[in-house]
Amino acid sequence: MKSKCPLCGKRKVQRSCGQHRGELICSRCCDGLRGSECGDCRSMKESQKYRTAHSTPGAIPEGHFFAELDPEVEHAVDSALQQAQHGAVEKAWPVINRLHREHPRNHTVYYAMGTLYALQEEYDKAGKCFDEAIAIFPYMLEAHFNRAVAFQKQLDIKNAIRAFRKVVEIGPPDDSEVRKARSFINDMEETIRANNGVDLDAYLETMDEFDQAFERFRRGEWTSALAGFRAVAAKTDRNAPTHGNMGLCLAQLGRKAEALAEIDRALEIDPDYQPARINRTIIETMEEGKPLQVAGGVEIEYNKQRVQREK
Repeated sequence: MKSKCPLCGKRKVQRSCGQHRGELICSRCCDGLRGSECGDCRSMKESQKYRTAHSTPGAIPEGHFFAELDPEVEHAVDSALQQAQHGAVEKAWPVINRLHREHPRNHTVYYAMGTLYALQEEYDKAGKCFDEAIAIFPYMLEAHFNRAVAFQKQLDIKNAIRAFRKVVEIGPPDDSEVRKARSFINDMEETIRANNGVDLDAYLETMDEFDQAFERFRRGEWTSALAGFRAVAAKTDRNAPTHGNMGLCLAQLGRKAEALAEIDRALEIDPDYQPARINRTIIETMEEGKPLQVAGGVEIEYNKQRVQREK
């Protein structure tokens, strides 16, 4: 949990303030202090953009946006979230629901809804709320960070990496959330290079290709899915789920010997890979040349089981 703001002593610190020697303060105190002396402060520049856009309806360049600025709403959101952080999530919901009815286009309200869902471990709903906040206010660092954490909680490593990268891209280097995001990215890059033998960008690219093949797999397009998994294996041959799913595709095509070879390759990469062990037992019952008839093969998502086990 973040420290309390040294100025108001109430809200969580979020932004580095140049007027206070780079000390972290809350967003509300930042808004109250903001002035010409803030110079090149990122928050100052973005605030000017938002106010200019908000004051000139119909004259917004493509790619810009409206962001509602309402100190009373922000104060109500802060109070509700403080209540939720102390365990009273159910008491916070009526306040946030009322604010949502009254301010359906306020990014801080969507951020609060996402936070409450996250506290209830409903990460899918939380992520959608953070997406809404970001759509309204693309530079809301807290929403980007919590969106990344929601992906992480769902073991969606690909999107977690990309969301944390966005945090680093838009946030000031000394922000605590930016430092945490950078640490996560660095740790993931080191782990991926050690386990998969590729850099982070190549890993993300192969994950996209894997997901496309996985969708074809779920539709029963065995030949097309097999080609997709093989393309992934050509780039990183040290991923057990890729070989495990190739084995299932081959089994569905009646190619028992090749299927078992791919399952064995998955187990060679990761001897503790339980889905591959289950699938090997099933495939052993089939007859060469005839598609797999036994139901119950375990489809394998890219590295999700490994992440869950290591978690």
